[in-house]
Amino acid sequence: MKEKLYKKELMLTVVFVILLMLMGHTASIFVAFPALKNGTMWGFPIHYIVPVLTGWFGVTIVSWLMAVYCNKLDDELDQYTSEYNESAAAKEEK
Repeated sequence: MKEKLYKKELMLTVVFVILLMLMGHTASIFVAFPALKNGTMWGFPIHYIVPVLTGWFGVTIVSWLMAVYCNKLDDELDQYTSEYNESAAAKEEK
């Protein structure tokens, strides 16, 4: 059980680091591919509005999701440690 929780924690960390890097660095896409700068979105040049939207709102949404999933993982870890402590206390009583 402990190894499963550690693997889950590692996977959550890797996934959210990748998501945060993608959301926070979308302007680099327009530097790497200058042909994408030709369009507009809601009247703004696409190479301005997309990084602003993904930077502000994208990072906010990903951070909120990260908080939700990490809180669930913390609850699972607390449950595991309380079960472990109870079983250790029961062994000591015998």
